[in-house]
Amino acid sequence: MSSTSPISAAEPRVLVLGAPSLVREIDELLAGTDSRLSPERPERDKVRPSDMVVLDLVSGGAEALAMLTAWQRLPDDRRPAALALYEDPAHRPLALSIGDAIRVPCDAAELKDRVTGLSRWHASWHRAVVAARKLNEARALLREAEERFATLEARNEARQRDDHLAAAYLAHEIRTPLNAILGFSEILKGQHFGPLGDPRYPGYAADIHRSATHLAQICEDTLTLAKAEAGTEVVTVETVSIGAIFDQAVSMVRNLAEDSGVRLKVEIEPNFPEFRTDRSKLLQIVLNLATNAIKFTPSGGRVKLKARVDRHRGAMILVIRDTGIGMAPEDVVTAMKPFGQVGRPIDGRPQGAGLGLPLTRALVERLGGQLEIVTRPGGGMVVTVLLPRGLAEAA
Repeated sequence: MSSTSPISAAEPRVLVLGAPSLVREIDELLAGTDSRLSPERPERDKVRPSDMVVLDLVSGGAEALAMLTAWQRLPDDRRPAALALYEDPAHRPLALSIGDAIRVPCDAAELKDRVTGLSRWHASWHRAVVAARKLNEARALLREAEERFATLEARNEARQRDDHLAAAYLAHEIRTPLNAILGFSEILKGQHFGPLGDPRYPGYAADIHRSATHLAQICEDTLTLAKAEAGTEVVTVETVSIGAIFDQAVSMVRNLAEDSGVRLKVEIEPNFPEFRTDRSKLLQIVLNLATNAIKFTPSGGRVKLKARVDRHRGAMILVIRDTGIGMAPEDVVTAMKPFGQVGRPIDGRPQGAGLGLPLTRALVERLGGQLEIVTRPGGGMVVTVLLPRGLAEAA
């Protein structure tokens, strides 16, 4: 940024430093033009960069020469335009260095043309200088904002990585004693070593086992999410049939759908090709989205799993559409954050930990794909997953 004072698009003026007769003559010449004459004597420190000054080096003498010399040392965008009237040819180079020069005596028409022409040219040039300066200032502010944003984004990513690592470490540490809780509660629930006595104990054991299973799933999802976002999740590529994936996912969520009164429908485009990807991760993606759709769809609603090919882009398109309660578009950002929950499932449906959607997106991106959500309150949700024909293509 320049250390000089800011340039402003001030109204251009034509100032005159010379004898009163010259002021009157130029005033008459400029009558009817768009130039504005200021008959005051221009003071060196009060002349604006947008001004055009007529300097009579004959009547102005040393003062006029001093002004020309001082303005010559200014940067181009800080000096006014000057038309010097001279007799001594030695003054011509100095005058031309910052404007124009005309030898006197001169024809009145020529003087008028020189004054109006230089005034208009300088006004246009100065407006361009003002616009360029503002553009450069805007660019500098934009670069500064981009640098700040990049710094904040890097800090945020580092903080997220630290949070994910901490959560993954905690999940790993919890998983070991949790396995023991699961095992012992399974023994108590089944009364493997004989009856427990009070008939309430098996129910308590079943509650312990159910809660421990839920917690174990949270630990597993947390670890998977941390690996996927860190890019360390192992990807096993094989040939996959989307029909087999949908069949397996539907069989795993059928009981939940029937208990919830939700109808499931599968629609696969004819001649849908097999493609290369990680089968287990794709199954988890479809299973997560189908489960989430069922949990938030009222009884009598529908959940549809659809697969089609985008041949133009050579991609597989999977769509999970439901007629559920939906959510506001601005809540999608919250729902895509780990442990970010928007609303609660319909009564009686399993309550998740807020990892399903962020984990699904991380897995989709790990497979080289993209995930998009379109939803509105009361209008259901449409989740679209775009996957490449093969992981090699994604790379």
